[in-house]
Amino acid sequence: MKIRSRLIHLILFTFLLLGTRVGNAQSDERPTERKIDSAMAISPEYMPVTVARLQGFQFNPLVYKSIDTTFFYTSEYDPLNRTEGIYQTLGIYSQAHRSMVFDFEREPGFSMITLPYPLYFKTENDLPYYDVKGSFTDISAAFGLTTEQRIHAIHAQKIRRFEFNAQLEGYNNSGYFLRQGCNLFDLNAVIHYSTPKNIYGFICSYIINHAKFQENGGLEDYDLFIGRHFSDEDLTTDLMTFSVLFGNALSTINTHNAQWQQYVNIKDKNNRYFGTLTHTFQFKTLKSVFEDTHLNNDYYQNIYYINTDSTRDTVNYYSIVNSLQWSNYEPLSRQSDQNYFFRIAGGIRHEYVHAKMPFYIGNNYTLFARTNIRLFSVWDLFGSIAYSFNNYNRGDAIAHLGATFSISRKLQHYIGLNADFYRTSPDFFYTYYIGNNNLWYLSWPKENTMKLGAYWTIFGYKLGFNYFMLNHHLYLNEHRTPTMAEKGIHVVQFNLFAPFRVKNFSVDANMALQHSTSPVVALPLFAGKLRAAWHFRIFKNRLRVQLGTDLMYNTLYYADAYTPVLHQYYHQENVKVGNYLFWDLDLTLQVSRLSFFVRGNNLLEGLIGYKYFTTPFYPMQSRRVAIGINWKFYD
Repeated sequence: MKIRSRLIHLILFTFLLLGTRVGNAQSDERPTERKIDSAMAISPEYMPVTVARLQGFQFNPLVYKSIDTTFFYTSEYDPLNRTEGIYQTLGIYSQAHRSMVFDFEREPGFSMITLPYPLYFKTENDLPYYDVKGSFTDISAAFGLTTEQRIHAIHAQKIRRFEFNAQLEGYNNSGYFLRQGCNLFDLNAVIHYSTPKNIYGFICSYIINHAKFQENGGLEDYDLFIGRHFSDEDLTTDLMTFSVLFGNALSTINTHNAQWQQYVNIKDKNNRYFGTLTHTFQFKTLKSVFEDTHLNNDYYQNIYYINTDSTRDTVNYYSIVNSLQWSNYEPLSRQSDQNYFFRIAGGIRHEYVHAKMPFYIGNNYTLFARTNIRLFSVWDLFGSIAYSFNNYNRGDAIAHLGATFSISRKLQHYIGLNADFYRTSPDFFYTYYIGNNNLWYLSWPKENTMKLGAYWTIFGYKLGFNYFMLNHHLYLNEHRTPTMAEKGIHVVQFNLFAPFRVKNFSVDANMALQHSTSPVVALPLFAGKLRAAWHFRIFKNRLRVQLGTDLMYNTLYYADAYTPVLHQYYHQENVKVGNYLFWDLDLTLQVSRLSFFVRGNNLLEGLIGYKYFTTPFYPMQSRRVAIGINWKFYD
C-alpha cells in the first residue's frame, strides 16, 4: 500500500507542477502564431474553415473560431474526454453525466424536465454554423475494445445563395457490467438562404435525439467491488459477475426540435438600414419511457401506485413557440471590429405547451430585450432581460449584465465582469409527477439564483472567479423526492484554463477550486483535467507522430447518485467518491488530413485500488484500449 500511495502522490505532484507551469507559460508563445489558430504552434497545415454556434431566437452577432486542424485533440474522440469539461458519469460514454464544476443557466419559458445528457442531446443553442467557401467534411470513427463503437460525421457546403451543414453522431456500447448497454443517435442539420441583396433570408434547422439505455441502476455491493485484490482473477476480469440493482430495466428517450427563422432587412430606396424584423417558429417534442419487469422490492420498498408486476413510466409533451422581434443587426451577422457601435433587440415570445404525462396545458408570453454597446474601442457592455406572463411561468424574470475591457484585442487580452439574475419557476417535473413508484403534486415558490463573476483572459488562457447565491434551491433528496433547501446556499469558485504551446510540446490544463455552504450542492473541493502531448515527424517529415497523456483527478466528496427511474441525480451522504487518478495514454499518427490513434484508458486500475468512481455505485471504465480514425477534407 505504501508503494501505491507514493505512486499516486508522485503523479499528482507532476500533475500540479505541469498545471503551475501552464499558468505562467503564455510568454513562450509568439502572438502571431495564435492570431489564426489557438494551436498554430503545432498546426502548420492550416485549413481555412471557421465555425460559430447558433443561438436560437435570442440570436446575437456570431463569434467564429477556426477549426483546429491539428491532431492534438484527435484521441479526445468523445466529448467526455475533452479537457474543457470535468464530469461525473455512469461509467461508459453517452450515458447520463453532470459537471463537477458548478454552474447555473436557464432559458426563458416553460421547462418540463432537465435531462442529464448535455454533451449528447443537442438543442438549438448547440447547432454549429460553418463559414466555408466550398465544402468541408470531417469523418471519424472509434472502437473501444471490445464493445464500444462511435461514429461522427460533419459536412458543410455552400452552393450559390444556400449554405448547408449537417452533423451525425452515433454511439453503441454493450457495457462491461450486467444491463449496462446504450445506443444513441443524434442528427442535426441547418440550411441558410438569403436573397441576392440580402433583403430576405431564412434559417431552417432540425434536430433528432434518440437513445436507448439498459438501466442497471449501479452495483448492489459497492464494498465488494472496491475491496478486490488484483489476485482475485474472477472479480477483476469478469465484471459480469457483479450484481446490479435492476436486471430488466430499459429507458427510451426521443426528442425532436424543428425551427424556422425568417428575417427581413428594412431599407429605403437609398439603401439606408432601419433594422431587421425576425420571426422564429419552433416545434419541440420529448418522450421518455422507463420500463422494468420482475421488480426489485428492496429498491422500490414495496411502493407501487399502478402495478406490482411491471413499471412503465413516461414523460411526454410538446411545445410550439413563436417569437417576433426587431433588432438593428440581422441574424448570422458577425461580431464587429468597429471602435463604436450600439446594438439593441427586443420582442415578444409565445409558447404553447401540451403535456400528456404529467398532464399540463398552458400558454406563456415572454417579453425580452438585449443590447451590446462598444465605447471608446475598449469597453464592451452587454445586457439582456426577459419577463414571463401567464400560467406556470407567470412572474419569471431573467437578467444578464456584463462588461469587458480590452487591454489588447490583437493579443486577445481582456478582463471582464458579469452578473446573472434568475427568478424562475422550477422544472414542472418537481411540481407534478406520477409514476409507478413515485407520485407527488406539490407547490413551490420561485427559485432565486444570482451569479457574480470576474475573469482575466489572454491567448485562450482564462482565470475566473464566480460567486453563486441560491435561494429556494430545489433538489431530489435521498428518497428521490423533491425537497427545498431550508436556507440560502453560497458557492465560491475559482477556475483556470490554460492552453500552453511551445515548439513540439502542448498542454491543456483545466482546474477548479470551489466550496459550497450546503452539502445538498455536492461539489469536490478540487477538480482538474490535464492533457499533454509531444509530437515529431519521421519518414522525411511525411508522417507526424504524437505521444499524449490525459490526467483527471478530484478530491473526495459525497457526489450525487443517479436514479434511472427519474433520469435524475439525487442527493446522498453514504458514499464518497474521488481521490482516484485517472491516467490515459495515446499514440496518434497523421498523414496529411488522415489521423489514426490508439488510446489506453484508466491505466492505473488495480495499481492504486479499484475506487474508480465519479458517480456512486457506477464504476468508470476499467483498463482498456480504444482505436480510432479521423479524416478532414475540403474543397
